[in-house]
Amino acid sequence: MKSCNVFITKLLSRILFAFMALIVSVAVSSCSDNIDESNLYVFSGQSVTGFVKQQPELSKYLVLLKKARSGMGRGSTMDHMLESRGNYTCFIPTDDAIQEFVDSVENRRGFDVNNVSDSLAQVIVFNSIIDNGDIEAYKSTDFQEGVLQQKTMADRYIVINFAANDSGKVITRINTFSRIVSSDNKVENGQIRVVDHVVMPASTSLPGLLSMQDNTRIFSYLLEVTSWADSMAKYRDDEYELQDHPQNYKHIWYGELLNEPLHHNSGYTAFVEPDSLLEAEWGIKLEVVNGNVVNWDEVMPVINRKVKEYYPEANSADPKSLDNALNQFVGYHIIDVGMAYNNIVITKGQLGYSYSRPEQLGIDKFEYFETMGKDHRIIKFTLGEQTEGIRINRYVSEYDNDSYRELEVPIKGLLVQSGNGAQDNQALNGFYHMIDGILIYNDDVKYKVLNERMRWDTQTMQHELMTNGLRQQPSNIYYMIPDGYMRKVKFSNQTLMISINNYSVNWLNYEADDFVLEGYYDVTWQLPPVPYEGTYELRLGYCNDSGRGMVQFYYGTDPNNLAAVGLPIDARIEPDKAVIGWVKDDPDNPDANRENDKNMRNHTFMKCPNSFGFNSTNVTEGGRSHGPSGAKLRHIITTENCRPGVTYYMRMKSLLNGPANFGPDFIEWVPKSVYNGEKPEDKW
Repeated sequence: MKSCNVFITKLLSRILFAFMALIVSVAVSSCSDNIDESNLYVFSGQSVTGFVKQQPELSKYLVLLKKARSGMGRGSTMDHMLESRGNYTCFIPTDDAIQEFVDSVENRRGFDVNNVSDSLAQVIVFNSIIDNGDIEAYKSTDFQEGVLQQKTMADRYIVINFAANDSGKVITRINTFSRIVSSDNKVENGQIRVVDHVVMPASTSLPGLLSMQDNTRIFSYLLEVTSWADSMAKYRDDEYELQDHPQNYKHIWYGELLNEPLHHNSGYTAFVEPDSLLEAEWGIKLEVVNGNVVNWDEVMPVINRKVKEYYPEANSADPKSLDNALNQFVGYHIIDVGMAYNNIVITKGQLGYSYSRPEQLGIDKFEYFETMGKDHRIIKFTLGEQTEGIRINRYVSEYDNDSYRELEVPIKGLLVQSGNGAQDNQALNGFYHMIDGILIYNDDVKYKVLNERMRWDTQTMQHELMTNGLRQQPSNIYYMIPDGYMRKVKFSNQTLMISINNYSVNWLNYEADDFVLEGYYDVTWQLPPVPYEGTYELRLGYCNDSGRGMVQFYYGTDPNNLAAVGLPIDARIEPDKAVIGWVKDDPDNPDANRENDKNMRNHTFMKCPNSFGFNSTNVTEGGRSHGPSGAKLRHIITTENCRPGVTYYMRMKSLLNGPANFGPDFIEWVPKSVYNGEKPEDKW
């Protein structure tokens, strides 16, 4: 009974706080998603609707299906749509679950479901259904801790968590509060799970959600004091929603069907210490009366002293200033990308991993993100078979050069939790993740953790893509990215910029996706910051191809006046030509391999890292020796002295008189200590 009361209390607080915002959000989403009903037909096998009709305990859901429409005030009712062909993943609440939810909304026991408004019916139904399009509906074997990558019809994620019940049996929870009570009911047009509570994600902003949790009071309060909460309030881009975004169309420069992103949402992710950890580490104790902390005047002086120890050079007394210690402490915890647990580190294509079994781990995989605080300081994430989960700022001082197994780990790194117990961690505009230690940016992070070759997938650099669900899709989708969609990339009106999801195609792409530039391309990229002042190589990973053309690179701090660096590269020639010098590795002659590496570097080129390979079912071989045709290359664009706090840019421009293409896959910032250190740079 206690757990039921807790659920109802949380549910009521969410509904009362932002129910109208949720209805508006779903309405806008359904209006924009342009559901095509022209090819729908009813088949003879059992459909989702047919299954619901046969289950007496789902009769109230059928009532809601007949009220909800597939578009905003138009289109067929959902019961008709779910009788037709398609692939739908459904999380259908029982009659008791619907009655409990409706009663809480209407604040009346035993409210007649037949009198539920059409808008509320649509909210409930849309949050319970994923339209998988041409892809098979999700099976239980597809579930892992984190989110299902295709969103619901309400444009929200389904979050999967596994837990043990009182008898020790593993149960599956959907969005924290809904437990699957009947699984894998296969019908002709989808997969059905019956759940014991209505699936209803939190409809408040990320700071608002944190303020509602009983174990994140300190971090939530610090967000408000430093004003970072105000910087995390954005969600919908209303102007973008009003524009037309064509789907499944062809462009004269590209043969595949293209889709413009339907949404341009803002998103955020916070990594949060629980109150109990901060109380123990900082020697403080919150006094909570009726859910409110009443002793902030006693606690805050202690917190300010502690964070000043972490950031002694931060001299401003204003907590809203980037030069304030508390502001820097909080700012290093947040990233402006909405990122679920299983999207923090993308392992597709990494050596030792499996596309079909994402829980299978291999060699260490890294991700680097700019935080929102001062100088956009870098935070590093590591996941591998030796890390025991996702780690923040893990420092491995020595790897085995042949296998890339960890040998020495002086700094284990903070562990990221996959959830927050029985509490939501998905907000309307992002996620928060609990961590098991205090997160700070110090000299160990700058000069040890980040004193290494840092590799970014070019799509990881563009936070809008993950926030809006354009990455990690289970099918091959080609997105045409409008100019201005990505804050850190600008391109000419003669450039067609395409984001490709190649997760089910056996291509040699880092993280199994790619950008393709088409036309008379001219693109300027904002680069990630460096951790400390020093000399760095800037490298770009790409493939040569007959259609790629000639590319000139530019570099500098003024995006409108960048200087050309190096000679143009001809991305059309085969890598084994003398101008590049690629030679396949000889496993029996490491000296010859090292000599070839030196020769390629003299021509400003390097081979593909061996840490990733083709995106096959099981990645058992790195891509270093694949070639010459289709070889992944690294081009050393420039070597420069760089400083933290300075923003650098890279431009790539086609020099041909006709349209061509280019595929910038990943970039690397490499400090001199790595490319010209005491030990030769590794092949990984």
